[in-house]
Amino acid sequence: MSQQVPVSDKAGVAIDKMFSEVRGFADDLSTAASIDIDLNYDFDRIMMCGMGGSAITGDIIHDCVVRDVDVPITVQRYPFIPGWVNERTLAIVSSYSGNTRETLSMYNQIVDLKCPRILITSGGKLEELGTRNGDLILRLKKGIQPRSALGANLGYIACIMDEVCGTHCGDEIRKLVPSLYVARDELDSEDSIAKQAADFIGVRVPIIYTTAGIYASAIRWMGQINENSKMLAFAGSVPEFNYNEISGWSEGELRDRCAPVFLYECEASEEIRKLADKAIGSLKEYGQDVFVVPIKGATALERSLNAVMIGDYTSLHLARSQGVDPMSVETINDFKRRLGNNLRDN
Repeated sequence: MSQQVPVSDKAGVAIDKMFSEVRGFADDLSTAASIDIDLNYDFDRIMMCGMGGSAITGDIIHDCVVRDVDVPITVQRYPFIPGWVNERTLAIVSSYSGNTRETLSMYNQIVDLKCPRILITSGGKLEELGTRNGDLILRLKKGIQPRSALGANLGYIACIMDEVCGTHCGDEIRKLVPSLYVARDELDSEDSIAKQAADFIGVRVPIIYTTAGIYASAIRWMGQINENSKMLAFAGSVPEFNYNEISGWSEGELRDRCAPVFLYECEASEEIRKLADKAIGSLKEYGQDVFVVPIKGATALERSLNAVMIGDYTSLHLARSQGVDPMSVETINDFKRRLGNNLRDN
């Protein structure tokens, strides 16, 4: 267990506010998943464009629908879109602020290619351009951290997938909301699995593993620990883990500075659970303690949502134990200033 670092008044207020935003995940998810939209697009594939917390939404939805849809779905972070994109590519563009340079660069390119477009934003230049171009705009509430808009983003894109691909993500989310509230109440307790995970990690570098079916949830853990806890964190997945990363855990003193955390899908297929068991067993054979987080849920979507909620809480417990302000993103803002006008955004 890590030693508690004194928390300043400013950091304490910020931690409390972020806990409030994290608690709002299920509410935002429920509200957004209840929208009524009527979409009629002609397309061959779907591309979701965004960065950071906006892009992770696409990754999570991709994990949940990839087996059920008959069109390719990609998540695009690179500011220059692929050559295969054309007027038959449905583009879902997400930027909380509406001013993310990379996202605006992608938006301008898809406008030039006459792609059908759906925008998700709280305002900014993306909203301005989308209004001018007659795009469908789904609006996010203002005044929160962009990464706290995940619930609304997920709800919106779930409804889009249901409408254009015939999935049932929105319906499933609406049915899951009561159980998410129960999970939230459990996470609010001081002896929750999230608090236990944070105590296990302490001041070490967490490496978050899971199986490939909900890998995006591990990426969310990593991002939340990076931003909220101001700590390095990394993510990996099984079975890829079995072909390279296991070698890195086999020897060397750097292992002692890392904390392996495994998001274990309790109700995944027997084959998937066996893969996870082998990976965890291998780590233990090399002398590593592994913190296993049981992730419950009958479907990939339910497991993804539960994993996300636990990770969000874990990151804030880490922020509190380190005495840091989870709302401060000055390093990110500083980088954006350095980026300057290198990307086309108008």
